[in-house]
Amino acid sequence: MKYLLSNMESWLYSAVSKNLDYFKIEHLAAPESCFEDEQVHVIIGFHNMRNLTEIGQLCDVLRFFAKAKRIKRVTFLSSYGVYEPAKTPYKETSPLSPKNFVGLSAMMIEQTLLYLNGLTGLPADIIRMFNVYGPGQNAPYVVPLVLSQIVQHGRVFVGDSAKVRDFLYMTDFTDLSCRIITSENTGEVRIYNAGAGEATAIRELLNKSQEITAGKCDIIFDATRLKSEYDYDYAVADITRIKKELGWEPKVSLEEGLALTYQWILGRSGK
Repeated sequence: MKYLLSNMESWLYSAVSKNLDYFKIEHLAAPESCFEDEQVHVIIGFHNMRNLTEIGQLCDVLRFFAKAKRIKRVTFLSSYGVYEPAKTPYKETSPLSPKNFVGLSAMMIEQTLLYLNGLTGLPADIIRMFNVYGPGQNAPYVVPLVLSQIVQHGRVFVGDSAKVRDFLYMTDFTDLSCRIITSENTGEVRIYNAGAGEATAIRELLNKSQEITAGKCDIIFDATRLKSEYDYDYAVADITRIKKELGWEPKVSLEEGLALTYQWILGRSGK
């Protein structure tokens, strides 16, 4: 099986490509050279999708090549941003109602895959990512942002520290995505949450980060860290489905994952 990877950040390419015979393009666009004679398994995100026109273009490309039977299967790296805001862990069946551009973009691609499945029978797997973190990932993601600020400045600038997130370490995400990608899909659209299933407030993350780095740091409120678009107060995954169907569960604790990420950031800083 040949895999085509596209529209992802650099750290995601390495996270999902383990043991795959793949090629990649930065942006999945119209040129037919993207799809050789054999059918390919397309693995896509929505990185660098700057507006709805570009999202539409991506969906048009998927539709064109799905109808031409040039795509064997699609795996889409989606986002928890598709869910309607709630105060309890999200199940894959929870209501959808995106409140920001990330969520809207993800939902448009998800709906396109559901449409194509009904139209052509194209199998698809949708992985709704929560807060994946680890070596290779940089700011503005919250974990590398916090740890790098501690290393570089001894202080951390934060917005709303009461927000609650679900942090999944990179190797656990790699294992999860590999299981989904390599498992049999008989023609369905399967949807899985990718999280650790554990709620962690940002203030708790800050406390654990200070413990990991063995030092105190100043925590300073910075209004510029507050996002201009809607930002979820609570974003935690219910991972019952993937545990039951694929036998996966996370292995790396938040403390261990933070320590490993901190060592990687230290190595890059030269300290």
